[in-house]
Amino acid sequence: MRQLINVVKYAWIDRQLQKEVKGRYYTDRAFEKIDKDLLTAYIFKNPYTISKNYSKKHREREIHTYGETPLMVYEKIAKEVDLKPSDTFLELGSGRGRGAFFLHHFYKCQVIGIERIPQFVKLSKHLAQKHHLEKTSFICANMLDANIPPATVIYLYGTCLEDQDIHLLVDRFKTFPKKTKILTISYPLTDYDEKAFHIEKSFTVSFPWGETEAYLQTLT
Repeated sequence: MRQLINVVKYAWIDRQLQKEVKGRYYTDRAFEKIDKDLLTAYIFKNPYTISKNYSKKHREREIHTYGETPLMVYEKIAKEVDLKPSDTFLELGSGRGRGAFFLHHFYKCQVIGIERIPQFVKLSKHLAQKHHLEKTSFICANMLDANIPPATVIYLYGTCLEDQDIHLLVDRFKTFPKKTKILTISYPLTDYDEKAFHIEKSFTVSFPWGETEAYLQTLT
């Protein structure tokens, strides 16, 4: 029963979000083509089901943690961090790669996605190659033990991460150059190490599950 409720719920949410995406971004025909190809690739491959099956296969305790950042939130993030073509945007947990394609297309920056689910990474790489998106790349790995490449902006959604996992990532972030920008959702990294990070600003963002604060911090 829960599975059926979730399928109906996410289908309705996706439909509403897609209406807004079409109105805001499909005036750009090149992006419309990229995004429609991505959505078409998942017509019979529901991403929530893919994520749930992966979690079940690996015997994880929580199997309903998958969520996607809406494109409207990526746009707000890009504006708040002042994303430029010279930047390298690293997304920890890139899912289907939709946000990576959006940022690469509209902001011309290099985008790297780290994603643990192989099916997502395989399709992301295929679409990047098909549309000649040379400045997007995807790494199939768990963000907690992956070799994190250098970047000027790091995006960590991570609302379902446990404290011990966040502490692990914080220790790795501290090896990055000073002034590296790190964007987190719902909590600032100063909650885990107040000396290593400086909060530049916070701003409200909207997800399907409600509004929350995003925190932009830099390494000190």
